[in-house]
Amino acid sequence: MKLKLKDIAIRSGYSIATVSRVLSGKAKGRSQSVYDILHTARDLGYKSPVTFYKNIDIPIEIALVTQHDAEEFYSCLYECFDRVSSTLNIQLSIHSIKHSSRIINELYVISKFHDGIILMAPTLESRQYKKIIKKIEQFPIVSLAPVDGNVVTTITFDSYEGGRLAAKLLVDAGYTRYGIITGPLVKWEANLRRNGFTDYLRKKNYKIEWEFQGDYSFASGEKAYEDIEQKKIQKMGIFSSNDQMALGFLHTALENGASIPGDFGIVGYDNMPYSKVFYPKLSTVNTNLDVLAENALNHLIDKIKNDNPNKKNLTTTLLPVEIVKRRTHTYE
Repeated sequence: MKLKLKDIAIRSGYSIATVSRVLSGKAKGRSQSVYDILHTARDLGYKSPVTFYKNIDIPIEIALVTQHDAEEFYSCLYECFDRVSSTLNIQLSIHSIKHSSRIINELYVISKFHDGIILMAPTLESRQYKKIIKKIEQFPIVSLAPVDGNVVTTITFDSYEGGRLAAKLLVDAGYTRYGIITGPLVKWEANLRRNGFTDYLRKKNYKIEWEFQGDYSFASGEKAYEDIEQKKIQKMGIFSSNDQMALGFLHTALENGASIPGDFGIVGYDNMPYSKVFYPKLSTVNTNLDVLAENALNHLIDKIKNDNPNKKNLTTTLLPVEIVKRRTHTYE
């Protein structure tokens, strides 16, 4: 049933004329009536424009939309965004489009009930982002996944630098043979991590001698070890494009009598909580999800409250990553 001004008037206790004036942005000042009507309208599902009343403490409705995988990264991502949102007067809702065949239409519907969208959709290509922007034109949206081309405002981690740092760590540790377990290469960040790793090795006159394409799952890390064992490879420094695959490799290697460190060195990516409780503790690339959440949410708040809707200012912000040295990268 479509929400009517009468419904908001009855719930708030004000006249239809007053409600209409407030929701159209014609009311002045910070009166109690404005506050009551705006909050009532939001409670009933009416998205009153935040830009009309920047001084009123209206919770901002943000949708975090992802193509989540069954891994710890997404549970940590959700927890960080939820916690940071609670400090910024943001009402956060979480949506999955992983199995959707109508992503653009789903985002359009979500935009009708929110003030902004945080989008984590690593498999989307530039042409799809362009269609999304065209469909929900002038709507505040930020991508957390790197995009090939400057088509949407993006705040993400420096995946290329993460791959480079992993290579440097293994080279400094003394390895002379190198391998990589990549993420799914349909995801742009998986390519960037691979490129950073490969480019650093090339500059040091090394090359990748073994490569296994994984899917970011623990199981694909297990399969990666089975593959390397069949090829009878040892004494190799390996970069895994996420922690979950690294731990799958590590677990299977230890079960089969290999030594880490020793037969292999391995470096993960993300610094998830389990990377420091598994034994031996995993050396990895740290990505600070709190910093990601703070940057993305504050950018959206500023865009929602202050931005000129006709102004197109697309930016890409690369957040720093850093190496966490534990045990698994060392050469013995």
